[in-house]
Parts: sequence; structure tokens; C-alpha cells
Amino acid sequence: MYLFDRSTNIGRLELSDQDRFKLLHNMTTQDFNTIQAGEGRSAVLTTALARIIDQVLVYHRGETALLLTHHPQRVRGWLQRHIFFNDKVRLRDVTAELGQLELYGSDATQAAEELASGAKDLKLHQCIEANGFFVAAIYPLQGAGYVVIAPTAQIAELKSQLLSRYQLQESSAEDYDRLRIHAGLPAPDHELTEDYIPLEAGLWDAVSFNKGCYIGQEIIARMESRGKLAKALVKLTAESPIPVGVEITAQVDGESRSVGTVTSGIDNVALGFVKPDVAEPGTQVHIGDVIAEVVDAPLLRTGFTQ
Repeated sequence: MYLFDRSTNIGRLELSDQDRFKLLHNMTTQDFNTIQAGEGRSAVLTTALARIIDQVLVYHRGETALLLTHHPQRVRGWLQRHIFFNDKVRLRDVTAELGQLELYGSDATQAAEELASGAKDLKLHQCIEANGFFVAAIYPLQGAGYVVIAPTAQIAELKSQLLSRYQLQESSAEDYDRLRIHAGLPAPDHELTEDYIPLEAGLWDAVSFNKGCYIGQEIIARMESRGKLAKALVKLTAESPIPVGVEITAQVDGESRSVGTVTSGIDNVALGFVKPDVAEPGTQVHIGDVIAEVVDAPLLRTGFTQ
């Protein structure tokens, strides 16, 4: 099992009062009108040009909502600017009050169940609270995946108990990058940037095509109606290390052409954005002197589905 302390990597915002989900519904790509207590949803905040500000996870905790974000100050400011005089929403940054652990692997379900009975039955993004812990099922980077939220004062003891119980060492940032790249999960400052649009980054589960207007909605709707993307995020493998930030080229109509850029990499595995016509698994591309191949990733979708 992998254990990551993500307390300083992820920010946590609390939204309260009766219009909290109305605000999120109006300001993100996701439908929050139908969310129920105990549910969570992935969503994206976008610019007027539908570029990614941040991907967030939002959980319905009954009287409040918990929002996990890579950029707490920016996201809080963005949301706050769109709260008007009659809106009943309160935003509070609880990053310092609450810590965050993430568990992945074969023993993750057992560990989560020991912390909060019923965690083993959670489906993706569902959450449960027990014994002072908030536990939710998150993207399974390897095996099962869970996020555990607890008061900051309890995080050190909780880590110690889990590490001792499962005979582990705390996993590193490099370990996390390796897991998320192999799984095909985009990350801030790599794939989650204003260079890209949510559908290009494979964030299909974070976009509702049946809701009303939000900032950037027209461009995303046009992409859906045309059934075509300008680029798509793919996973790449090679027999040697893949350099990051390097141009990707491929044979197109008998000529070597630029088709994209590598955005993340570790060892011989990478993520990068390419033109859709070279996004199919099995396609060979060149990255500098390295020959790489597009391969499947468990969390990555590159095409339109119904």
C-alpha cells in the first residue's frame, strides 16, 4: 500500500449556506443540482476560452460542501468574485485546519474500512464520515484509492498508526508522480493549465453536457457537437527515458510533422498532448531521438463517448 501525505499539496475549502451548490453549478463544468449527501463529483473551473483553471473534487457533507483544489487561493478568489449580494454562500479556507492523506494499493480498502466502517463499499467519489474521519473513494492510481481528511493535529499520529499497522514507509512525491503518470492522471502545472481544455485533458467525468451555462461552456459544447478535439492527452512508453517539454513528431502523410508535446514523464513513461489522429494506442511517435508508442492508461479517455 502507498501512503501519501498530501496536506500541503492540496487545498481544502468549505462552502456553506443554501446556495453553495448553486454557485458550484453555475461556475463549473459539473452538474451540482442533483448531488446528494454522501456524494462527491469532479469538476473543472474554466476561463471564458474554456481553458483549465483547476480541476476540483467537491463532496456533499450535509450542511456544508468540501472542495479539494490544487490552487486554494486562486479558486477561492475566483468563486468569491462571483458571489453577489443576495447569494447565500460562505467560503472558508480550511486548509490549515484539516490534513489530507491518500491511500492506494491492495491494502488501501482494508485501511480505509478500519478508519471508517462502510468505506469498503464506497464507489468512486462517494464519501463517508465516522470516528472523526472523512473518507472518500478517489481515482485508483493503483488498486483502490481513498482520501482521508482529518484535523491537522491528528495527521501525524494517524500516519504513524497506518505505517506501523501495514509495515510501510511514507511514499514520496516521486512515487506519486510515477503512479499518476502510469494511471494517466493529469496534474497541475503539467496538464491542468490554461494551455488546455478539459476534454483535451481527458476530464470527461468532470463535464456535464446536459446542464446550463457556465464560463467557457459554449466552446466545450461546440467541441461536443462537432465531435472533434484539437488535441488529446495520451500515455507514452519507450525503451529509454522520455524527456519532458520536448516536441512529439510522427509520420503524417509520409512526412515527419510536429504533433504535440510531452507534459509529464518519469522513467520510460510519459504523458503528452498530441493531435487526435495519432492518439490511438499502438501509434509510434518520435520524441527527440526516442521512439515511443501510445498505450492505454486506466484513467485516460481520449475520444468522444455517449
